[in-house]
Amino acid sequence: MSRNWNASLPSLALSSANIFFHLIHLAIIFFFLFGWLSDRTLIAHFILSLLILFSWCGLGIFFGFGYCLVTDIQWKIKTRMGENPYTEYYIKYMFDKVTGLDTNPRTVNAITTYSFFSILVLSAAFVFKNYYKFS
Repeated sequence: MSRNWNASLPSLALSSANIFFHLIHLAIIFFFLFGWLSDRTLIAHFILSLLILFSWCGLGIFFGFGYCLVTDIQWKIKTRMGENPYTEYYIKYMFDKVTGLDTNPRTVNAITTYSFFSILVLSAAFVFKNYYKFS
């Protein structure tokens, strides 16, 4: 029985893209959670924080508060793969997948939002403390 490689190429490309976006998501989340702890990564962290803020609030004006471009692209890939993401939030999606729970999306969104703004404030404070010395 011969395999039709042409038919499997789109699914291989989509699966690879899905894995790539999982890795991008996880890298963004990890760096956001811990990048502010080191002086060497503080500026990069602050820039990432502002990009996230722009996505959530700036693009959120057009697509709804909390809009994430990376999630939007990944959900489109998953849809083309025949999967139907049951939530609009990547954090909820991964938390539920890892734990087997079905967490309340409002609770996950609230924790994510409060954590984001808390870390953003800490990051901004460290940036100003380290780079704008006051006499």
